Amino acid sequence: MNKKISTGRVFDSFEVIDTIFAIDSHKEGFWSGAADPNKAFEGVKHALQKKCEQLGGDAVQDCLFEYRVAIADGLLSKKQVMEIFAYGTVVKLK
Repeated sequence: MNKKISTGRVFDSFEVIDTIFAIDSHKEGFWSGAADPNKAFEGVKHALQKKCEQLGGDAVQDCLFEYRVAIADGLLSKKQVMEIFAYGTVVKLK
């Protein structure tokens, strides 16, 4: 699965298939340390690529990424969670 993800419009000739939304998170762990925004970012990009493939698209363009730092219950204490939300337009190249 190698679908392009872009925050801008990079293709001139395409057909819009649909808009999609994805979310991913990474939680602070006892052994892994602080919540890692890079892991959440890679996870949300993978989710966008998967949805693009399911719809028969070639790319997701005009993506917007937002984040939120949240607190979740842990085994002994509260844990930091990095959440990343994203949406974009699935396109089929002509």
